[in-house]
Amino acid sequence: MVKNSVISIISQKENEENRGSVEFQ
Repeated sequence: MVKNSVISIISQKENEENRGSVEFQ
């Protein structure tokens, strides 16, 4: 359970970073 929540949080952060990089480009 804890690992799943951590993975979901990390994936969300990566998605946000990807959006930011796309907008930045």
